Amino acid sequence: MKEEKNILSVKNLSFSYNHRKVLDNISFNVEEGSFISILGPNGAGKSTLVDIISRVLVEYEGIIEIRGKDIKKLSPGNTAKIVGVVPQYTNTGFDFTVSEMVMMGRHTYISRFETERKEDFIAANEAMDKTKILPFAKRKFSELSGGEKQRVIIAQALAQDSPMLLLDEPTSHLDINFQIEFMNLFLSLNKKENKTIVGIFQDINLAIQNSKKIMLLKEGRIFNFGTVPDMINRENIKNVFGSEVFVGRNPVTKNLYVSPVFNPDNNIGTSYPVLKKSLRVHVIGGGGAASPVINLLYSRGYNISCGVVNTLDTDVDTARMLGIPYVTEAPFSPISFDSQNKNLLFIKSSDVVILPGVEFGSGNFSNLVSVNEAVKLNKKVIVIDDKSIDIRDHTGGKARKIYKKIIESGAITVKSEDKILEYL
Repeated sequence: MKEEKNILSVKNLSFSYNHRKVLDNISFNVEEGSFISILGPNGAGKSTLVDIISRVLVEYEGIIEIRGKDIKKLSPGNTAKIVGVVPQYTNTGFDFTVSEMVMMGRHTYISRFETERKEDFIAANEAMDKTKILPFAKRKFSELSGGEKQRVIIAQALAQDSPMLLLDEPTSHLDINFQIEFMNLFLSLNKKENKTIVGIFQDINLAIQNSKKIMLLKEGRIFNFGTVPDMINRENIKNVFGSEVFVGRNPVTKNLYVSPVFNPDNNIGTSYPVLKKSLRVHVIGGGGAASPVINLLYSRGYNISCGVVNTLDTDVDTARMLGIPYVTEAPFSPISFDSQNKNLLFIKSSDVVILPGVEFGSGNFSNLVSVNEAVKLNKKVIVIDDKSIDIRDHTGGKARKIYKKIIESGAITVKSEDKILEYL
């Protein structure tokens, strides 16, 4: 088995600014060939960490080693031969051409009184080719767009021919096309040239598509550090960023993705009762109809369950992401007695049953039967009657008949999910 070597080791690193501790006793290792993303809220210390490793900041406590050597004992030139940096912003102060900017990445190889050599021009041209800026090599840097300027800065770092790249939010001010292009470039450099990539990214989804490991920084400390599946979950994101999110898998790529949960209560000035967090609410699912209801109730703190839904339904994804118990059935199969009984157990233990605007066919007809049982059990039943049952009935009238019976038996009807809160 191939032994992994550390290209970077950080031991007990602390840094303070104006008596405020920005980094607090940080330790971690970076293996050669890794792709590591550093994530965390503003003020977590991400950029400070990059500035220290790249020797922009030097007054720190602790030890930083690059390939086993303390960076305090390395010259800036020798450090640059190992670590290339792509910053957020670059203000040249002078009107350099693109090729001149890229050639600056070769200065660590050129002594004070030397001129550029053949290998320097080859390295600069290869860097410009990889970043697609050769066609405007003679243009002034100041004339370029934001995306083009960032290409030049990346090319400059590539011209250094260093085995490790430090990225400080390299895509934060770019449109989605440039973001994807640059992330593909970094991934290619990592996979094809075995370059070690350590980057700060604001976009969690961009970061997790390529990274082998994720470091979560919070208040100057490492909250957690590990593989993408271990780091990217609702609990970690909530703890680090203070945000409620969905974490799921892209159905095409199978990669994880993160989606924010926005507060669905947009009715400014509307007053709802104090939350009854002990109130148990069971939501009938199907065709994604339960997802907005579950999201609404979850954001308000209710205890929720869901069923019966088939295993390929988006309602299952929502329930799974939020950690809500649910009852499933195999896709394209009618609800079995076993699944129906489990659904009835949830209904019996609930205080309220909600029926969203589900489409009914022979396969899920028993869900409607279960709601009728809830009425018989004197459960509070809320029906979201946002679309006529005549349109949603694919059972030849059977669903319409029992649906009308549920409403006539005293179920509460509302026209949209946001009205549910008024009856809880």
